[in-house]
Amino acid sequence: MPEWQERITRETPPAIRIEHEVRYGAVAPLARSAPTWVDLGCGAGIAAAGALAGEGPPRAVLVDASEEALAQAAREIPAGETIGVQADLATADGLAAVRTALGDARDGVATCFEVIEHLESFIGVIELLVELATERDFTVVLSVPNDAFWPIESPWHKTMWGEGSFEELRRLLPAEHVVIQQVPLQGSALIPEGAEAALAGPFVGRADGVPSHFLAAFGPRCRELGARSGVAQADLAEQRRWERQREANLAIYEDHITWADRQLAQRQG
Repeated sequence: MPEWQERITRETPPAIRIEHEVRYGAVAPLARSAPTWVDLGCGAGIAAAGALAGEGPPRAVLVDASEEALAQAAREIPAGETIGVQADLATADGLAAVRTALGDARDGVATCFEVIEHLESFIGVIELLVELATERDFTVVLSVPNDAFWPIESPWHKTMWGEGSFEELRRLLPAEHVVIQQVPLQGSALIPEGAEAALAGPFVGRADGVPSHFLAAFGPRCRELGARSGVAQADLAEQRRWERQREANLAIYEDHITWADRQLAQRQG
């Protein structure tokens, strides 16, 4: 069954959580050394905090539509100063709130991971990101999913993305930009007794592999982003418990729908 979880929580399966941490991990060195880091669609901040590993930027501007998520992100993400902005990035008011929070900030870093596909209109946020890069010397990194990788359409996504639509998006970006494909990995590890459990080793790539996400980076430090991978130890018992609970919930929902359909048919009959 598809994974519809759209916000990272501590119960998120390791395979989903690590893909978010890899994205933030690639940006973490830039964010730490920048005077301001703005994260559009920060969610609860769990993946970003994991990637930052206790060392964050001097100033973090966290943006999300959820007040609850913002409050948790402010607790999770280490930063000298944290500014939370509750905003709908599909609206002019939401984008104006972000600009106000940034003030006259320059030489910063901006991230926009797994946000664009959720917006009814994403042109405004792209214009904001390009403005930050071209007028304020921000280094910007954004991502979109590759729907060719996912067999079932997400009910939460407003737009569909693939190689063609991503190429169209690139036309809106500055000519000097970097494209990175994110590919899913599966693996295992051997750990000798007494050795460190944290591993980050080589992996075998496939020329015909389908990326799960497309990333684009632009701005003065975009060339500093490169190849990166991450591994997370899987708690298979917890994963199976989570999957079985989801299956049980789905069965209950299907029973409710069947019952409601019967009631409606009886009333209409």
